[in-house]
Amino acid sequence: MSCDCAQCRQHYKTLGIAFGIPSESAIEEAYREGVKQWHPDLYENYASLRADAEEHFKEIQVAYRELREHNTVAAESPVEAAAVQPQEAPPDAPVLSFGSAPGCLVAKQFTSEIEEIIARHLGKADRALAIIDLSGARSHPARYSHFLLLATRGMMMRDARGLVSLLWYRDLGEVILTDKHKGGKPGFMGIISGGRHNCSLHIRRNNGTSYLSLTDQVDDNVKEAICDFLLRQKLEAAS
Repeated sequence: MSCDCAQCRQHYKTLGIAFGIPSESAIEEAYREGVKQWHPDLYENYASLRADAEEHFKEIQVAYRELREHNTVAAESPVEAAAVQPQEAPPDAPVLSFGSAPGCLVAKQFTSEIEEIIARHLGKADRALAIIDLSGARSHPARYSHFLLLATRGMMMRDARGLVSLLWYRDLGEVILTDKHKGGKPGFMGIISGGRHNCSLHIRRNNGTSYLSLTDQVDDNVKEAICDFLLRQKLEAAS
C-alpha cells in the first residue's frame, strides 16, 4: 500500500501523479513512462532542453527509489496503511481565454497543424493548454514558427532563431506586467481593449534570469491573460 505522507506526495508529483494515492503498479508505470519521456539521449539534438531533461531524469530516479524504500516500511506499519485515503478526481484544466486575439489558441481550438507542432516539440512530456504566435505579424494567418506554448506543468518557447527553451512552473520566478507609458511601473491596466500595446510582460526564472519579455508581439489583453495564468500556476506549484 502506498504512503500518504507529504514527502511521498511530492515524489508522486515528480513522477507525474498529481492527485490521489497511487497503487504500486501505478507508481511502476509512471516511473517507466517518465524514463521513456525524459531520458537525456532523447534530447541530444536539443541542447537547450538537455539540461532540463537530465535534471528531471535524476529527480525521477530519486523519487522512485525513495518511494520504494519508504513504502516498504509503510507497508509494515498498520498506522501508515490506515492513513491512506481514496483517490481524488483531478480538477479541470485551468481556464484560459484570449478572446479573438489573432494567433492565440486554446486547446479546444487546436487544428491538426497545431497538434502536429505541439507533438513535434512537446511530445508526451506535458499536455498543451494554449499556443500563442510570437511573430508579431497580423496581416496573414499565423504560422507559429515563433511561439509560446502553455502546458499543465510548464511552458515552452521557440524563438525567432528556432531555439527552444523550457521552463517548469516550479522554476518560475517573477511575472511582471508593466505600463510602458508610466515609466514601466508594475500593475494591471484595468480593462484592456484588443489591439493595444501599452503593456510589457516580463517572465523570469527563479534564479533571476530573464526567460521571456513580451512587448509588441501580442495584444495587451493576451499579456494580461498570460500573466494571470502564470501567477496562478506559480502559486499552485508552490503549494
